[in-house]
Amino acid sequence: MRLEPTEVPALPLPAALFDVGGVTIAATPEWAGRCPGTLSYQAGACHLLVAPDAPTPGLDALMGRLLDELRSAAAALTGDASLQASVLAASLALVGGRPPAAEPAGTAEDVVALTAAAVRARTQDLGIQVVGPLPGVTVPAPAAIALALVQLAVNAQQHEDAERVFLRVGPGPTFAVEWPGTARPTAGVRSHRHVLRRERWGWGYVRMVADALGGAALPPGPAGHGLTGACLGLGPARLGLPVACVRDGRVERATQAWDEDPGMPRERDPVAGTLAELVAAAAEQPGLIVYRDLHRARLRRERTWIVMAPESGSTRARDLLRGLHHERALWSAPEPHATRVSALTTLLQVAMGEPWPSAPPSVYREGLPAACAALGIEAPDPPPDVVAPPDPRAVALLLADAGGRLVRRGDEVWLAGADPASPLLRALGADPAGWLLVTA
Repeated sequence: MRLEPTEVPALPLPAALFDVGGVTIAATPEWAGRCPGTLSYQAGACHLLVAPDAPTPGLDALMGRLLDELRSAAAALTGDASLQASVLAASLALVGGRPPAAEPAGTAEDVVALTAAAVRARTQDLGIQVVGPLPGVTVPAPAAIALALVQLAVNAQQHEDAERVFLRVGPGPTFAVEWPGTARPTAGVRSHRHVLRRERWGWGYVRMVADALGGAALPPGPAGHGLTGACLGLGPARLGLPVACVRDGRVERATQAWDEDPGMPRERDPVAGTLAELVAAAAEQPGLIVYRDLHRARLRRERTWIVMAPESGSTRARDLLRGLHHERALWSAPEPHATRVSALTTLLQVAMGEPWPSAPPSVYREGLPAACAALGIEAPDPPPDVVAPPDPRAVALLLADAGGRLVRRGDEVWLAGADPASPLLRALGADPAGWLLVTA
């Protein structure tokens, strides 16, 4: 489906279409400019930007700080460890909503080297063979693509009992992971596009990469010569946003991203259930956005446009943390990066509403001085003594960034007298005087 500039104002989102020079071509009435959490989708030669309904600048700043630290750690490493950390940093930046164009472009050789290094870390004795020659093409976001190929290789080993995989790069470019044998009908790798409906992170990430780059992800199927393969194809850029245009109760047109959801009606199919209710609600308020579950709609000029709302805010942050845990085998770093990444992960969880984690008193007494030393600050002497002390790395980072001191109030520990302008304190909801509770 090709989205025409005149159709952009009908999208039920705060969105705008920009040309390659950054000039606005068309926008919806709700578009108020780019803000933290804005997502970018390739739309042919243009880009469609989608802003969140409710920006979360504090949360976005924390994600940005964590992503910056992951990149710094990758730069401080060498060999396979550096390649693996680069794959993790670039992939989590994409999960966090950063545009792929922000990452340096590379070559097919770069994708292969990054994939091989990450496969070695993520699998047990899985052989990987590169089928040459590799095409001389420029590849966007090579490290993000590499992690998608790693997911395909891991799925081949875990669900198809593959002992070795072949990595092939074809025209487009198309990146294929293949293995000997026939795909099992029951061993699919399907996962819902939206994080709130997704049970498996790996295939969801593959789709996310395809959507962000305007490509397509194909699950396992026959690849010829006794092989089964799955692939990620770039080729002509397509709109990776799930959108359908409904007229007279039937789907008139839809993007491929919409069609990839087996629960959605296809072209010329009637809408039913929740979508029919959504179409009816849009008819009652023409021109306005109406909502049902993950979908939203707008009636404009006898057509109802339905979109599955993209992740934003806390859902993006939660998926980023899930990815960090899922790909922990790719992560190793020297100090001070290890302390900062651990602390920022904890602070991001707290900013999303999770309770402050506590540490065993013995770990707290040993860990706080070590974390403070890694960050180049003096440790509190003595540290507040409570039954459930706070996470030492998170506390050390707050002291290093915002200053202040630790104060005990009963069984609670507070950061007191810190800089209230600190982005970390603002994201965590500190009071205007720079006081922040750091225990549950």
